[in-house]
Amino acid sequence: MIFSRTTQNNRNGRASVALLLGLASIVVVFLLLTFSLRLRPDARRTTADNVQINVYCAAGVARPVEQLVNEFNALMGTHLEIVRTGGSGELAGQIATEFQSGVQRGADLCILADDLLLEKGQNDGMFREVFPLAVQKPVIAVAAGSDWDIQSLSDLVSRTEISYGLTSERAAIGKMARAIAKRDQLLIPLEVNRKTDSENVMTLAQALITGSLDAAIVWDTTVNQLNQGSDQPVLEIAAYVDPQDQIAGRVGLAVLATSSHPTLAIQFARFMSAPDTGGPAFHRFGFVTHPGDHWEEVPEVHLFMGSMFTPVLEERVRHFGERHGVNIYSRWEGCGKLVASIHSINDPELFPDAFFACDTHFMKQVQEYFQAPISVSSNDIVMAIEETQASQIRSPKDLLNANLRIGLCDPDQSALGWLTQQLLSSTPYQALYEKIQEQSAVTVDAGPTLVSQLTAGGLDVAFVYRSNVMADPHLTKNIKIIPLHHSRASQAVQPWAISKSTKNPELMRRLFEMIIRSDTMNSFEKAGFRVKATEKD
Repeated sequence: MIFSRTTQNNRNGRASVALLLGLASIVVVFLLLTFSLRLRPDARRTTADNVQINVYCAAGVARPVEQLVNEFNALMGTHLEIVRTGGSGELAGQIATEFQSGVQRGADLCILADDLLLEKGQNDGMFREVFPLAVQKPVIAVAAGSDWDIQSLSDLVSRTEISYGLTSERAAIGKMARAIAKRDQLLIPLEVNRKTDSENVMTLAQALITGSLDAAIVWDTTVNQLNQGSDQPVLEIAAYVDPQDQIAGRVGLAVLATSSHPTLAIQFARFMSAPDTGGPAFHRFGFVTHPGDHWEEVPEVHLFMGSMFTPVLEERVRHFGERHGVNIYSRWEGCGKLVASIHSINDPELFPDAFFACDTHFMKQVQEYFQAPISVSSNDIVMAIEETQASQIRSPKDLLNANLRIGLCDPDQSALGWLTQQLLSSTPYQALYEKIQEQSAVTVDAGPTLVSQLTAGGLDVAFVYRSNVMADPHLTKNIKIIPLHHSRASQAVQPWAISKSTKNPELMRRLFEMIIRSDTMNSFEKAGFRVKATEKD
């Protein structure tokens, strides 16, 4: 077939255009991908160049921690180093001294075998995050092959021919042994008949091996660790100090508030507490581990949060993600929309890891997917009125036939709309809802939208949460708040719940700890919320 020059040129032209369009499409896709990546949360692989993370570690936990430090450094190219070991009390005292004197390069994180010291450090502001790691039990240990027949703590302290030692109260094991002895009315003979005390369990264990002591109160894991390092067992457990198994030592890792590199410290904490990375090392030395989240260098989580929380929590959630090295995808909307999405999500990777609802009514609709909810706060429904109209309005009844532009929230899409409907349909506002709805100017899905329209002059009055107005101090100058009759319908209660299917329950627990921390709760109160003592619903 012979083509004319004109036809051939036209086809060449169309081919050139098609080629250019194809290249343009590739460029557009590339730019969209680049832009979407920029919209992702800020977590990224930690830069470890020239960064040293200082670790303080309780002597009784040093063996597995040392192994995990080496593994983490090899995996991540980091420089973590155990710079100090000792008894938990000794280390906590050193950290307190550094904290009070403003030392800049002390510990970044510490591992202690005393949950009371960890709790105190958190309450005193020294520790920012605490990761539970493992459990160990106090035992009476003797040298392997020993002839001493010791059946109980009473046996140990009543037989003066036995040379035994325990640590000082500055070490967790010493404090715990004395607490058990006091409970069993054995504290006086325990103190009187001991031959020595020490600052940590490893010193006592070495004394058993060399024969300087006949027996010592140490951790069960101390025996396991020393036996692991020898061809033959060097120690054995003669008896458990607390046979009722009521008291155990809880090992935890704390990230210091003064750490210069908290994200890397937290990343190592997640590595240590993960069952697939930290678990084997702890199990090898006889520790019973606390179940942490599985290891991911940069975890991704999805949060569903009612829109009322945006002014208080949006920035804090972003900072939490940055500090923890986590990608957090937060969705802030009316709870009706969030509940509808929860029911319709088919991809488990997109299902919310936690849900913070505006009211229990909406949490109940999806309770099957979540753990037991915990009430955090409450929020009153109020009438927000443009200042020039305030003198005319005292109650919702005054809105009828007042020729006012009224704003409501949709009862299907938001907790605020549903509660407003309940409130204005019951005593003392019975049957008002339908009448007000008929003359309302606008129905939206969230309170902040109503407030924006009120301040812009599009509405005269709106039914909103108190926090929708008080979250911004500038709004209170031009908007007057009218309280409504106090009832369950006039007050939303905000529950938090973690998904049953989340891969990161411990991460969600720490996020919740951030939410109920005193500084966050103060912000809740300033924004018009009432803070509740956290309790399960």
